[in-house]
Amino acid sequence: MPMKKSAIILITVFLCTAVFASEGEQAGGGEQNIFNGTFADSLWTVVAFLLLLAVLTKVAWKPLLNGLKTREQHIQHQIESAEDARKKAEKLLDDSKQQGLVMVQQAIERAQQQEQEIVEKTRQEILEVKRRAQEDIEHARVAASEQLWEQAGDIMLTLGGEVLGRTITPEDNQRLVRDAIAKIRQ
Repeated sequence: MPMKKSAIILITVFLCTAVFASEGEQAGGGEQNIFNGTFADSLWTVVAFLLLLAVLTKVAWKPLLNGLKTREQHIQHQIESAEDARKKAEKLLDDSKQQGLVMVQQAIERAQQQEQEIVEKTRQEILEVKRRAQEDIEHARVAASEQLWEQAGDIMLTLGGEVLGRTITPEDNQRLVRDAIAKIRQ
C-alpha cells in the first residue's frame, strides 16, 4: 500500500514536471499557462515514468528491500543471540553463587568438626594429665606412709630398748615392727 501511494505521488510530480517542460518549449509566443502543451507529450511522459518506475522497482527497489530485510533479520538474530547469552550468563552467575554458598557451608562444617575434634583431644589430654597427677600423688602418699611407718618402727625400737633395757636383735626388731604396724593399721 505505501508503494502505491508513493507511485501516485511520483506520477503526479512527473506530470507536473512534464507540463512545466512543455511550457518552456512553447514559451515562444502567447500567454504562459500551466496547461499549455499537448496531450501526446503528457502521455509519453507518463509512459516514460511508468517504464522508469518498473525498471527501478526491479533493479533498485527490490534489492534494496531485500537488503533491508536481510539486515533486519541479521539484527534480530543478534538480539536473540545476545538475549540467550545474557540468560546463560545469569544462569552461570546463579550456579556460581550456589556453588559458593555450598563451599562456604562445607567450610563451616569442617571448621566446626575440627573444633570439636580439638576440644575432645584437649579434654582427653587434660584427663590423662589429671590421671597421671593422681597416680603421682598416690605413689607419693604410699611412699610417705611407708617412710612414716619406718620412722615409727625406729622410734618403737628405741623405746623398746629403753623400756626393756636390753638390746633387741634385728629379728626381734622386725617381728615387733610388723606386729606394731598391724595393730596400728587395724
